Amino acid sequence: MRKILLVWDVKTRGSPATLFYRALSGYDYPTKAGRGHSAGVLDEIPDDVWEFINRSTLLIEEEYAMVVEKIFNEFSKHLVWHRFEVEI
Repeated sequence: MRKILLVWDVKTRGSPATLFYRALSGYDYPTKAGRGHSAGVLDEIPDDVWEFINRSTLLIEEEYAMVVEKIFNEFSKHLVWHRFEVEI
């Protein structure tokens, strides 16, 4: 199966960058009962179909890439990103 390599650079620092990473990966927060987690788009797809190469590079199976690319398009004002098709 083909995979997609998504590479990005966040142009805007502060709140827009934080909101992007939260939308992508979710975030943990403290509660009285311990820790809570707000889900991001990567929490909604199986763990075995994607892999972070580094903080700004994601390798994902093609059929799930469109779900993640919606977040990239939503934050395109704050990102420079590219999509590469990878044949394995």
